[in-house]
Amino acid sequence: MDQSLKWFEEHKLVALIRSSSADDAEAMIKAAMDGGFHLFEISMQTTQVIRLLETYSKKEGYLFGAGAVIDGEMAQRAIKAGARFISSHYTDRDVISVAKNNDVFVIQGALTPTEAVNAYQLGADLIKIYPADTAGGPAFMKSLRGPLPFLKLVAAGGVTMENAWDYLKYCTSVHLGKAIFDKALMRGNHWTEIAERARQFIQKLEASKVSK
Repeated sequence: MDQSLKWFEEHKLVALIRSSSADDAEAMIKAAMDGGFHLFEISMQTTQVIRLLETYSKKEGYLFGAGAVIDGEMAQRAIKAGARFISSHYTDRDVISVAKNNDVFVIQGALTPTEAVNAYQLGADLIKIYPADTAGGPAFMKSLRGPLPFLKLVAAGGVTMENAWDYLKYCTSVHLGKAIFDKALMRGNHWTEIAERARQFIQKLEASKVSK
């Protein structure tokens, strides 16, 4: 699990894959890969998610996990399919238990300081603040980390090209969905343009590392 944490600390940008079309989900993965992404969370609400996890979790140089995991049974299915991490929008004791019993990295959702600390105490490796934008954005992350510096946070919900870097001042990683996978571009099968959006995020991330 320490290796998974290092992966999040190094790559920071997580591509969120969610679609009712398995073909679109696969095209989303490939476009983000073309753009330079190495971290992927496939929602368990995605069509043929198990097949996608089985296929892509075997690829070297990438870390694939399952998102929107709502109970222990679903966590078990995702892990069996090859998910290297489990992610939920809220904190669930059974999800954490299944992940820990299988030595799998686990991300759990929270919104308030009490919820965030509860997730940490139950064993969550990262705390996903969701929805980050309506919670108060980067300023909320700063306020949360101030008195609770031991929390390792993830921002999800409303993260954009403009605010991702402010979030990363206080968060281990950010989750990116609509900021890359624009619905209009997807409907038009403009996957090259989507890959370019992903590439812009990666280029900005690399530039921020150099400037530090």
